[in-house]
Amino acid sequence: MKKFLLLITTAVLIVGCDFTSKKPGFVKFSKNTIEFKNNTIVLTSDYAKTSTDEFKQKLDLLDESKLKFKKVALAELKKIEDKKVDYEIFIDVKNVENYVFIYTCDFYKLDEHRAARVVQALSDQRKDEANVQEVKYRRIHGRFFFTPTSKVVKLKYLKAYKKDRKFQTEYIVASKSGGIGLLISNLKDIDFENSVKHLASK
Repeated sequence: MKKFLLLITTAVLIVGCDFTSKKPGFVKFSKNTIEFKNNTIVLTSDYAKTSTDEFKQKLDLLDESKLKFKKVALAELKKIEDKKVDYEIFIDVKNVENYVFIYTCDFYKLDEHRAARVVQALSDQRKDEANVQEVKYRRIHGRFFFTPTSKVVKLKYLKAYKKDRKFQTEYIVASKSGGIGLLISNLKDIDFENSVKHLASK
């Protein structure tokens, strides 16, 4: 996400391509393999690929109490669309509020210092967005990890409105073969980090 220098680098990277953290409980799930741009992403078996139009139609079926997070989902989708890149959408067939956006992004050269700045800049941006959306924002954690083939930036945060809340996690996986971005949004504390680490190690 960060491409040129200091704050300009951070801003370009974010456009181009978070209470005390509780350890997520052990979640049993069967694996579902998804191919995207020659990359394998493993989600739970309840997830299935869907079209943009179908995603919007399913959001329209949510009841009135879900209107706030419906608007948030549509705003997140628009951000991906505005990037003018290839993307795919996967939804939990049992609940469209659980979804994953996967999209292509450029390769960014990241060292530990730059990665840390990217995480902080992304967190600041998401906090500002939450204020506009009139939802509460709480950063759970931001981190980065490097593998022999890739560099990964991760930001995990919570958005809340009244009694409703959504866990959201964003990843940027940068490798010499290109970049993959993921936005994971769900009602449970599931972020698929092990799957992303496996992807980054390929």
